[in-house]
Amino acid sequence: MKKSGSLLISFLLLVLSFNTLAGEKVVLAIGEWAPYVSQINYRDKILEVIVKEAFRHQGIEVEYRYFPWKRSFEQVRSGLLIGTFPWWVDKKRQQDFIINKEPLFVAKEVFFHLKSTDFKWENIDDLKKYKIGGTLSFEHIARFKKQGIDLDIAIKEELSFKKLLAGRIDALPADFIVGYATINRLFSPAKVSLFTNHPKVSKQAGMFMLLSREFVNAQETADKLDLGLKALKKSGRYDEIIFEFMEMK
Repeated sequence: MKKSGSLLISFLLLVLSFNTLAGEKVVLAIGEWAPYVSQINYRDKILEVIVKEAFRHQGIEVEYRYFPWKRSFEQVRSGLLIGTFPWWVDKKRQQDFIINKEPLFVAKEVFFHLKSTDFKWENIDDLKKYKIGGTLSFEHIARFKKQGIDLDIAIKEELSFKKLLAGRIDALPADFIVGYATINRLFSPAKVSLFTNHPKVSKQAGMFMLLSREFVNAQETADKLDLGLKALKKSGRYDEIIFEFMEMK
């Protein structure tokens, strides 16, 4: 009996030791939004690498699972997975999620349009004479709706750019970097040359990780991500990652 007890204790100590060595692991829900995150192309994973290295700095392993963005959002809000990124923040998301504090990336949104479209705007009222596109689950839907602009919504951003080329919408709010990456991926050089963007920035803000309030360690995970991000930025590795991916283009 004593021998069996000793063997059980030794086994439990071995398991605990293994778990300590193995470290923590987080499973994150993301989608297709090149060049920040992508299941399709290894060259379009800027923020995947940044997040993975930031967590690794804190001894945390990362696993990515890819879904449509709406499903990624709901998987985390319902507590099936702990986090999703990159997202802009609004009051509703602050209520529904725990959000890390250090920006993953500071992005700017502009209006894309065809060069043949006489698109001009300085204030929200100027937009009301145009047919503006939007993408399902994106933050800009609620933002523009509050300002009296009803968007022509597509389930994917790629579809919105195709509608733009076909003349079914006049303009589309989209991330500057993502927008041009999408245009170049979807269309031939001749068609790419038809696109441009208005120089006025419609929104510039940091993108963050949303973490589920259903996980007891969500705040601790957010804090560790922030520590890892700050360490990457301080060391110069953060800028190095961005430069490496941009060099691939």
